[in-house]
Amino acid sequence: MPDFITLENDRLALRVCAQGGAVLDGVTQDGRPFLRPYAGGAFDVLRSACFPLVPIGNRVEGNGFELRGKCYRFQPNTAEPSYIHGDGWLAEWSVEDTSSVHVRFALQQLRPANSPHAYRAVQTVAIDGATVRLELSVTNRGKEALPFGIGFHPYFPRTEATSLMAPAATWWTEREGYLPGVRTPIPVLADFSAPHRFPRRRLNNCFEGWSGEARIVWPEVGLAADIAADPVFSRYMLYAPEDDTSFFCLEPMSHTPNALTLAGPAALHMLAPGEALSGGFSITVSNLEVVP
Repeated sequence: MPDFITLENDRLALRVCAQGGAVLDGVTQDGRPFLRPYAGGAFDVLRSACFPLVPIGNRVEGNGFELRGKCYRFQPNTAEPSYIHGDGWLAEWSVEDTSSVHVRFALQQLRPANSPHAYRAVQTVAIDGATVRLELSVTNRGKEALPFGIGFHPYFPRTEATSLMAPAATWWTEREGYLPGVRTPIPVLADFSAPHRFPRRRLNNCFEGWSGEARIVWPEVGLAADIAADPVFSRYMLYAPEDDTSFFCLEPMSHTPNALTLAGPAALHMLAPGEALSGGFSITVSNLEVVP
């Protein structure tokens, strides 16, 4: 288990660590989790409560793209055939600054083994009252313009009565390889334009045309969380497995998963050397009002 840093005020407590730039867990001061609890044991970033997606999010089908007549290659970074989630989540970040209520991590990847992207990333995690704010930036440190993307991969507790509201315009179906299929209207079973419980089936879909706002309610523990994402995050990935109903992921993203294959480099943010892309989102926790 790596060393962790505790951020705490009179409302919330979070544990974060430099490995993967991860948030391990987040609870209210009376012990109610608003992020997935960390189970303990040997560290695994996939069992954490949140990690950054940089310099790209989700999967790259075929592990490559063409730009300016040149082919750029990725190498698989997990047991999956596709390069996934960038490489920030697999790296050791440095701690640049910290206090009782904030931490700033930095990551310099000038010669990455799995990606053509040379970059510097900075992630800040801070708490203020009942709000957690996460911010992420990436700067192109390479010698040529390349497509970049950013995002976050938070895990939230899921109970039988958990409801989600996260209005969006369209969604992508899922096809083989956990990849986006086709973009269609959102079906009723996954329409979160109003508070909606999770269907009794797997969800692993990208929702586009997102307002950046979402609300999660956990009636059993009298808790709610309001999410507010910056405009750069115009879509989110929603993952709710069928075989483990204890959690779900709502991942703010700057681009559609597999966008390099679906639409080419222009679907991401082209950054010239020295240019940066940044964005953040907040989670504000509140108690549910008790109606007599």
